[in-house]
Amino acid sequence: MSTDRSTAGIFVERAVRVPSFRMNYEHLHSYVEFFYLKTGCCTYYVNGKEFHLSPGDIFIAAPGESHCTKYEGEVLCERTVIYCDLPVLGNEYLNFHKELIEKFSVSGKILVVKKGLEQIDTLLENMLTEKNIPDDYSIENMILLFKQILLWIQRYGIFIYEQVDTSTGLDEDIDSIMKMVAEEYASTITLEDAAARINLSPTYLSKKFRHVTGKTFSEYVNYIRLRQATQMLLTTDDSVTRIATSCGFNSSNYFKDCFKKRFGVSPRTYRTQGRNHTFE
Repeated sequence: MSTDRSTAGIFVERAVRVPSFRMNYEHLHSYVEFFYLKTGCCTYYVNGKEFHLSPGDIFIAAPGESHCTKYEGEVLCERTVIYCDLPVLGNEYLNFHKELIEKFSVSGKILVVKKGLEQIDTLLENMLTEKNIPDDYSIENMILLFKQILLWIQRYGIFIYEQVDTSTGLDEDIDSIMKMVAEEYASTITLEDAAARINLSPTYLSKKFRHVTGKTFSEYVNYIRLRQATQMLLTTDDSVTRIATSCGFNSSNYFKDCFKKRFGVSPRTYRTQGRNHTFE
């Protein structure tokens, strides 16, 4: 960090890169790097692994891990980066959100569903305003805004490494399909549709998807739907039937069966108890 960053413990910047731009060296640092790509495409290199990012993707570079980026495609690449020494978030926040903070100890890509991304985009704009037009309250407001961003990620973000072995990076075909599911889980999604998107046969995609994720395609779709359902149960007053429909389940009874099989309790009981389940 520069003097300004290390003094505040948090810093945000936005830049527009031409598609041919590439960092010529890998670097590392002691703070978390939060990278949001709004337009264009780029590849993130971390400790020899490659991760492809497209518009709307978020990447976390964990402290102490060597990384660099290469910008690609045919359009200008706009990215916003937040650098944060996690202790500035405060002990109360860090202790209350241990599960989230632990996730930031591993470099990886985060897919965020559209609803969450819209909120994060607004919060990033507000952070940049505080940085560009600072006053005595700007640093504190930037910290509060970043806390909100992290909570939106916890609510709507899908940490790829939780479901995929990314020890050698992430296959672009599977990455594309996982992003499709994250964005379209509320609608009807079939293996055939997914295979057609990336010009593969359904049979080949099915085998490849299971090899990478350890789940069949339909199991993964239900995983994402249930994941979103748990968030809605805890953060909205919507009925169980409405949540089932909103998350792509055609039958509320099927939703209840899937939910109980996964969590051991009914959706209504889950909501009442407000359990902090680990979603694996």
